[in-house]
Amino acid sequence: MTQKQSNQKLNVVNDIIEKGIDHNILHLRTEDYEYNGRTIVINGRELINFGSCSYLGLEKDERVKNGAIDAIKRYGIQFSSSRSYVSNTLYAEWESLLEKMFDAHVITTTSMSLGHHSIIPVVVAPNDLIIQDQQVHASVQDAVIKMKALGTQIEILRHNHIDGLEKKILENKNKYNRIWYMIDGVYSMYGDFAPMTKLVDLLNKYPNFYLYADDAHGMSIAGKNGTGVVLSQVNFHPKMVLATSLSKGFGCGGGAFLFKDKDLHQKVKNCGGSLIFSGGHQIPVIGAGIASAKIHLTNEIYDRQNKLRERIHYCHYLLREVYHLPVVSNSHSPIVFIGLGLVRVGYNLVQRIIHEGCFVNLGVFPAVPEKCTGLRFTITLHHTLQDIEKICALFAHHFPLALEEEGRSIHDILRAFKQVPGFIREKIENTPITVSEVENFHIMHKKSISEIDEALWNSLLATQISMNWAAISLLERVFSSHQSKENHWDFHYILVNDSQGTPLAATFFIIALVKDDLFLPTEVSLQIEEIRKKDPHYLCSKTLVLGSLLTEGNHLYLNRTGPHWKLALSKLLDHLWKIQEKEGANGMWLRDFHSKDHELVDFFMEQGFLKISLPNTHVIEDLQKRPFENYFLTIHSKRRKYLSNGIFKHLDKFSTRIINEFSETELNHWYGLYSQVKNASLELNSFALPKSLFVEMLQDSNFEVTELALKVPNGNKKVVGITFCHKNNLHYNALLLGMDYTYLKSHDVYKQILYRTRLRAEEIGCEKLFLGFTAATVKEKLGATGFPQVSMIQMNDHYNQAVLNLFGPS
Repeated sequence: MTQKQSNQKLNVVNDIIEKGIDHNILHLRTEDYEYNGRTIVINGRELINFGSCSYLGLEKDERVKNGAIDAIKRYGIQFSSSRSYVSNTLYAEWESLLEKMFDAHVITTTSMSLGHHSIIPVVVAPNDLIIQDQQVHASVQDAVIKMKALGTQIEILRHNHIDGLEKKILENKNKYNRIWYMIDGVYSMYGDFAPMTKLVDLLNKYPNFYLYADDAHGMSIAGKNGTGVVLSQVNFHPKMVLATSLSKGFGCGGGAFLFKDKDLHQKVKNCGGSLIFSGGHQIPVIGAGIASAKIHLTNEIYDRQNKLRERIHYCHYLLREVYHLPVVSNSHSPIVFIGLGLVRVGYNLVQRIIHEGCFVNLGVFPAVPEKCTGLRFTITLHHTLQDIEKICALFAHHFPLALEEEGRSIHDILRAFKQVPGFIREKIENTPITVSEVENFHIMHKKSISEIDEALWNSLLATQISMNWAAISLLERVFSSHQSKENHWDFHYILVNDSQGTPLAATFFIIALVKDDLFLPTEVSLQIEEIRKKDPHYLCSKTLVLGSLLTEGNHLYLNRTGPHWKLALSKLLDHLWKIQEKEGANGMWLRDFHSKDHELVDFFMEQGFLKISLPNTHVIEDLQKRPFENYFLTIHSKRRKYLSNGIFKHLDKFSTRIINEFSETELNHWYGLYSQVKNASLELNSFALPKSLFVEMLQDSNFEVTELALKVPNGNKKVVGITFCHKNNLHYNALLLGMDYTYLKSHDVYKQILYRTRLRAEEIGCEKLFLGFTAATVKEKLGATGFPQVSMIQMNDHYNQAVLNLFGPS
């Protein structure tokens, strides 16, 4: 992952967290004087706590608390020394008890995250391969990225896809020393389990296949001596490293890492990063851990497991069988996930449940896909059966009310979670949910612009985007019937009218194959393009794109003067989601919105879209009021010098002509110039456009094609540049260009093309010139203003994005 990718991801996550804070459901603090385990006080109100991961309630057990107190009295709060030199006395007892529990060698760490960062670099060698499950915990993924920097190859596997895993093993078993598959025993959002029996079969079948399992949420709730969900299904395999949390069901703190291989255990102990450089656990944690381990080694642990299991089954019975709610999670897990679909429904329902006296969590991106927001809560032994009855009844009551208030339906949930294993749609698909209608809207959906009145279309959108009705018709002729997969676009035109027939919203979009690295850094695309030489459609997704890949501007006409524009926009989105599902498109890309239009951006974010920053788009405005001659006289002397040296000194070396007729030889040369530009820059990485597009533009009077030629001796010329521009009333759009890179630096060909394009736009009376993305410095020197743009992105499946994060600098 590059720094740009990392920053983009941080910005997305920050936006989501900020929205949660605004809705008063994130970054909360308790106000209790003391905890009783069952309730917490937030904002002055006592709430039943359904957000705790202390599944067996051991953090309040008197023996565990007394273990911590006794340890403090004897040893103080901490023993401040690197563990590579000396560890506190209590470690010997604690780790021996854990080893007895697991029948394996143990290393304890102060946290799971630090543990992963200590253990993975030691157990995995540079000539090993790491395969990550798509949903493995973020703490494991974070540690694995460190291995990429050390030269270890990393791959991503679709969640619990065992057939795909075996295929990867077969492909790589002779290429790498060992192949590691990294998983969770219990996945932290939907509470589903890893298929351990099948994984052990692969461990036995392939000698160099190894398993690294994080069973943080499985610890204590299952297995002999409470050793977890993983070991409740299979025996501890010699080729498995097991990581588990001591901060959840175990009731104290830190992590434990278990090994069957004694030598590997000792190597980790000797070389693990935080085990060498950091101090040990705080003394009370060890004291509490000893007491908890002793409980785990008695039959009491099974009584606690059984009681928890009864509560889990009762909760799922009520949710699924009595109330028919959309439960997405595993019915054997203490993690319960109610599917809600859009994030705004999540905000609504969580606020309702908290108001009724129960604290729950919101499951939202990046933990789940954008449209898979859900209400997440956990069951512990602190809860009574009456508590479980209460929260299930509250869900049943408020779930339809939240949907109705947000104008959503059960179909959102059926659509969003249909691929999630364990989601039983039959129970809920007939659940009656009434969606109130404030206004009667009519959707007009056409698949050709020829079916829409030209004057109406141009009155709504021609002044907002760089192409008018006629130019879009040209795009439709070229791409709607194109034979190649990458250049076939399905066109859709949608108008939302009110009851009087007045348009409230209008747009067009295409469904096309899009490179998932379209806006990623060049170094990422360079690596991916090497793979595409053999697999041309690698990391490409069928995507619903607002507008097209060739138009600029605001592709969404929206009448925001009336009171119901948000409802109209919601109707439009509902229609788009239906088409997306029908066409099997993975992503929806809504472009391009001004970054300062907070009202519109916030609206889309509440529909589950992610805000992604784009490069600035560049426009020169008021061309007739501010022609280049006047502009040049008013700019700073440094800019005048830049233009003089870059443009004027070469001005007489070139000639231009507007193309009216052309030969096949000329067309091929121009297309070659375009291809040079396309191949030289991956800043906007898209598929090469077909030659038929250029033929259409050359033959269409709405387009101007200008040839730039370098004068050479004997009165000849060498064509070094070509521009394809569209005139849309008073707008001039520099759509595509080509140039000979041999003369890029020596004759400043690119600057020459931009300069002459501006002069041409002025000459024919245009007021605005669209110059597109990239090359900001040159365009701004010529008088363009860069407008910050954002796109709103929504994906059904983030597998390709997870793979993309593995590319970039090592």
